[in-house]
Amino acid sequence: MNTANGYPDQYSIDQDRQRIAGMSLALKGLWVDEGRWFAKWCPKSRLTQRTALNLLRHDLKPALSRRCKHLKGHGGVKGAVRYLNRIVDRYAYVARFDVVSYYESMDHGLLLGSLRQAGIGGDLGAIVTDYLALPDKPDTGKAMVAGGALSPILGGLYLNPLDQIMGQDKRIVYVRYMDDFVVLAKTRWHLKKAIAQIFKITTDLKLRLHRKIKCFIGKTTNGFDFLGYTIHPQRRLRPSSVSLQRLVARARRLYEQGGSKERLWEYVTRWHRWLHGGLKGFVTRKGGVRRYYIYILRRLGIP
Repeated sequence: MNTANGYPDQYSIDQDRQRIAGMSLALKGLWVDEGRWFAKWCPKSRLTQRTALNLLRHDLKPALSRRCKHLKGHGGVKGAVRYLNRIVDRYAYVARFDVVSYYESMDHGLLLGSLRQAGIGGDLGAIVTDYLALPDKPDTGKAMVAGGALSPILGGLYLNPLDQIMGQDKRIVYVRYMDDFVVLAKTRWHLKKAIAQIFKITTDLKLRLHRKIKCFIGKTTNGFDFLGYTIHPQRRLRPSSVSLQRLVARARRLYEQGGSKERLWEYVTRWHRWLHGGLKGFVTRKGGVRRYYIYILRRLGIP
């Protein structure tokens, strides 16, 4: 049974602890795609990971910050964008950062230390250790596989020290989604102080931030991109340039695979539905689906 908030009840938790007792993980395959490691686990290991995920959600709930929006129950992409859009007109300055190769840079020792500080060890700690160590064939003590069941919550935990410190400063607003985060401030001085803290904490965590690409520091009145949207204090939300580039790239791939103009229309319609989903009234509706469909046809050179 689960409680209304999506977290397991105590009876389920006790059962899950019994299920993982003495369990370990077994790796079937490992590969690299666009610089990121992916793992294929045996079926029993996938079940064990799902059970471990339930336990981690329960045990880490008091420790993890609500400002980390990619975690279950914390709002997700739409919740983060909706929140920022509602308050951005109260702040004059913004900084947006992205971590360079986040998954590939995670230090196993630091991550396991954070788990121990949260009181997690025993069978659950052993499963997380397997999850980190088994794919680490070069034995670097770094990196975590992408797309695995435990990766999102461990990715939330790794930057939790930053979430906690930023959350203590009531003069700023801080929101994170995995390795993307935004800081809003009313004065340039408050923003500079927050940025200095960010660089110190990420350095302590052995992470590097993008300095040029995927980074923006300036006035909110210039607008800024976050999670596929452009946020501006005086305008409705609209898709960011990166979001439009991805739309064109996927439409081109569909068209080159033999997709008709009708298929392109269907694809753009689904994308438009995603764009507005969970953000009713916040996103510009100028031109509707037809606007983006014509944009796609022009970019692909389709008459």
